[in-house]
Amino acid sequence: MKFFKNIIYFLTICLATLSCSTNYYTVLLTEDSKIYATADSSNVVTVIPKDTQVFVSSRANKKNYKKIKWGNYSGWVYNPIYTTYSNYTTSSNSYNSSSYKSSSTSFSGGTVHVKGYTRKDGTYVRPHARSSPSRRR
Repeated sequence: MKFFKNIIYFLTICLATLSCSTNYYTVLLTEDSKIYATADSSNVVTVIPKDTQVFVSSRANKKNYKKIKWGNYSGWVYNPIYTTYSNYTTSSNSYNSSSYKSSSTSFSGGTVHVKGYTRKDGTYVRPHARSSPSRRR
């Protein structure tokens, strides 16, 4: 009986921990934003310039403040204006993920030059060279 009480207690703690966690996602700020120490504070910690990549909480509180993380700073921003990570690319030379092609189709060894491409998570990989894949026998 004590074993079941311990299991129920453990599951309750786990559920409480998971339900209280805050999810953050990467965004690009489209205008300057002030970071406040608390959601009810007028104490400005710093100002984040526009076109800066930051982490923003997925939910706002009742007063439209969102938690934000940027470098060594964290705090609250009032109604931030931003573009989500999936809506912008980090380079003007972006390719979709289907353009991951090598310029050489030789399997005899050497190097293969890979074109730049954008991964599904939105990060841009610059053009680079890698060793050629070996043939299976």
